Amino acid sequence: MVNPTAIPGPATAADDNSYSVVVTSCGRFDLLRHTLESLLPLLDPPPAEILVIEDSGDASVREALAGLESPVRVMVNDRQLGQMASIDLAYGQVRTPFVFHCEDDWEFFRTGFIAESFALLHARPDISMVGLRPRHELNPLVRATPEETLQGVRFFAMDPQKHPEYFSYSFNPGLRRMADYHAIGPFAPLGHEGDVSYAFKLAGFRIANLEEPAVRHIGDGRHVEDPTLPPKARTFLARLNRSIQKRLKRIRRRLGE
Repeated sequence: MVNPTAIPGPATAADDNSYSVVVTSCGRFDLLRHTLESLLPLLDPPPAEILVIEDSGDASVREALAGLESPVRVMVNDRQLGQMASIDLAYGQVRTPFVFHCEDDWEFFRTGFIAESFALLHARPDISMVGLRPRHELNPLVRATPEETLQGVRFFAMDPQKHPEYFSYSFNPGLRRMADYHAIGPFAPLGHEGDVSYAFKLAGFRIANLEEPAVRHIGDGRHVEDPTLPPKARTFLARLNRSIQKRLKRIRRRLGE
């Protein structure tokens, strides 16, 4: 594993805090609009661009977002490509050194998190992204992680050793460096979220999370199937086989570290 202190920081000057917002969406236009309506007033400093990539192929997403207080550029995939390919397409449009990534089912409730995230990313090159969720919404393995303070920002840094794949990267809302994406991505060839986190783990990264949360999840019960993932297991035997395969994959990764 790479020594985290040897990981290069952003490729641009340390005081370049320009960033873009990328929001992935797939047909849940009511949730998407609610996410943006809660997020846009709280972005301080404001982003260079707000980009929504719609994976359902439904161009009426533009009508669903009409009248928002900030201009939003919308890309609509011709067909459903899946989360990772959509992220790669959207990130290919980003021209700022940082990106605030978000999905279409979140509610934001306080400002200040952008500046706090910049402070952590500039000071800690081993941090891949700065999460914003409350502790009680996170994986139980990291809920008791000790609090730290850096430049007046209260946070906790997750330990990737607590899981074979998790805690080094996530697509939960949060600010991150484009330089890290270009070093490890594109994401689609890696697989899915656990695979991307594993790649960041091998490179020595971890997730930081702000102690004072700024977002809550609102998408329970509204899951969208990803065409690049195996169909959801419907029977007991199918669920058992999927669970076994997942555990074997994680055991192999644990042993390979």
